Amino acid sequence: MNAIRAASNSSFPTVVLEELKQSGLTQRLDEAQFFISAFFARISDGDFELHTAREWAVLIADLLNFMQQRQPGHASVRVANPATGHAGRSYIEVVTDDMPFLVDTVTMVAAEHLQIHAVIHPVVDVSRDASGKLLKIGAADGKPESVMHFEVDRLANDDELARLKTRLEGALEDVRVVVADWQKMRDQALAIAADLPSRQLPLDAASVKEASEFLRWLADDNFTFLGYREYEVTQADGDEVLRSMEGSGLGILHKQERSMAPRSLRSLVASELPQSGSTDAIILTKTNARSHVHRPGHMDYIGVLRFDANGKPVAEQRFLGLFSSNAYMARPQDVPLVRHR
Repeated sequence: MNAIRAASNSSFPTVVLEELKQSGLTQRLDEAQFFISAFFARISDGDFELHTAREWAVLIADLLNFMQQRQPGHASVRVANPATGHAGRSYIEVVTDDMPFLVDTVTMVAAEHLQIHAVIHPVVDVSRDASGKLLKIGAADGKPESVMHFEVDRLANDDELARLKTRLEGALEDVRVVVADWQKMRDQALAIAADLPSRQLPLDAASVKEASEFLRWLADDNFTFLGYREYEVTQADGDEVLRSMEGSGLGILHKQERSMAPRSLRSLVASELPQSGSTDAIILTKTNARSHVHRPGHMDYIGVLRFDANGKPVAEQRFLGLFSSNAYMARPQDVPLVRHR
């Protein structure tokens, strides 16, 4: 029975293509043939039965039409209740430049309130003109784009569809800036590690060395860097507060005053900085903000402090992100800083 089903599934793309030809749903049959092959190559055996061949043809023709235009540098997202096909489900569809974290992120956002019934994720090489108009699918000189089709519990009305679309667009924009700035954030961690021994720090040489090794350990695939920003201690209404430094932000902290800090910047006085286990000039804690990228959970916060000649904190270099699975599997005695706590 499984062999019969496998043989049937292998011929299914041909059946769907024939449906497209006969129905006249699209005139771009050369692109449709290439896309159908990629689409069904990423589908599990059980998902073939989600729709009839005719319904798949309608879905794919609509998805091809959705791909025709995309704003360069941005994800195209739509959330809709289909007119045909599975009446009990809504569709999430995304077309964007291929990059890490995409499926994880869309899954995380959708699964927050909905059950996910199907995920299909072909990656195809696409060429577009400067305006984002599709020129060719399967182009030899094209750039890889992720095309995602999710089927989830049906949303009740247009307001719910619009809210989910907005959340997805925000999360995918976070993915884009994180991926674009990941190397810069990693390089910044390594640069700080190299710079620590030359700073004025109220620490002995062994503690400084340990702090530097911890930052290098982070950069060695033990931390997913999501954001970076620098802050300086300044005066505001008689209080000492941390103020973000313009132009220093990377990743999800690239925008001014993005609400990703674990505490209000205007209420965080300099005298509070050395708390939360930061007596060795590195703050290790959790934020009260959840990650919108890769996987759910509160983000990890790593702050590196700068001190003046009197040993008073005057600035902070802040990383936000998630410790990787490698980090959680590491023995505590092998992790710098942690092994001494």
